Amino acid sequence: MSKRLRDTIIGLHAVQGCDSTNCFGGKGKLKALKMLQGDQDHQDPFSRFGILETISGQDMQVIVTFVCQLYGKPSHTSVDKVRQCFKVKKGILSNSEGVDLNQMPPCQDLLKLHT
Repeated sequence: MSKRLRDTIIGLHAVQGCDSTNCFGGKGKLKALKMLQGDQDHQDPFSRFGILETISGQDMQVIVTFVCQLYGKPSHTSVDKVRQCFKVKKGILSNSEGVDLNQMPPCQDLLKLHT
């Protein structure tokens, strides 16, 4: 594992879910780590977690596109758009349309607070 990838693990852990943040339903850390291994552009924002006090708008957009890819929508640049087209099997917690709310990505505002 490269040093650059190792530097991303703490940020990835914080975004993916840890003791102080919720996790993304059905999206494990191993899948996210493998995605980061293959895309160095996404590694930079995660490696800056804990070093900088705030996340730049550019870094936030990279994180948003990463989450869109994590949810199988690599051409999207907004998690809100991913939520609009998201269809999954009925789950434990679902709305009247049968969309499993646990499997949906967070909305844009919540993702920003999450990070």
